Amino acid sequence: MIDIDKWKADLEIAYKAKDEFFGSDHPQSPIPLIERQKFKGLAYYPPDPKYRFELDLYDHKEKKRLKVRDRKGEERELIRWG
Repeated sequence: MIDIDKWKADLEIAYKAKDEFFGSDHPQSPIPLIERQKFKGLAYYPPDPKYRFELDLYDHKEKKRLKVRDRKGEERELIRWG
């Protein structure tokens, strides 16, 4: 059985880490550099266990490299994992 309070606390930690990354000077932050100092974090819905689920991850036997175009039109290489 899942500990709902721990799950919610873990989500809050993940949200905070994501917001800190987005507001950082990391080159992969999706927030434009000139807007990062004003960035106060994303608006999250409160955690609701009704929408929580777990799935098994099945690894692809052959880890192919894929080229994916992002929303800016830039091409990135990713690995098709699972």
